[in-house]
Amino acid sequence: MDTQQRDSLRELFLGTAAFYERFGYVPQLGDSVTNFREETRELIEAAEDGDDVRHIAEEAADVFVTAMGVCMARGVDVDLLIEQVYAVIHKNDAKTHETHIYTEGKIRRRSSLKRSDDGAEP
Repeated sequence: MDTQQRDSLRELFLGTAAFYERFGYVPQLGDSVTNFREETRELIEAAEDGDDVRHIAEEAADVFVTAMGVCMARGVDVDLLIEQVYAVIHKNDAKTHETHIYTEGKIRRRSSLKRSDDGAEP
């Protein structure tokens, strides 16, 4: 099967659940968050250490798996996760130069730049 036509997010979620089940592990929030932070740190280190794209991709995949663990620990099922992934894609597709701007290392809503510290419009 062509990997471009597969439902990789669902496969990753179900594969992660099977991996945990194989070890008799039911994801707990504390452990899952600790693992997620560790894998995130490893991804950042791999990206900052150089240009070994395979290593960076491997660490990113580990971040995805541990993010699944955090979701599982809080009862997020795969269908809800997929729904939210598509919601974020749709939301990002709707952002334009008229609505958002890249500033301070992040793409931000233009209207949020016009607010004062208390959230009120100037």
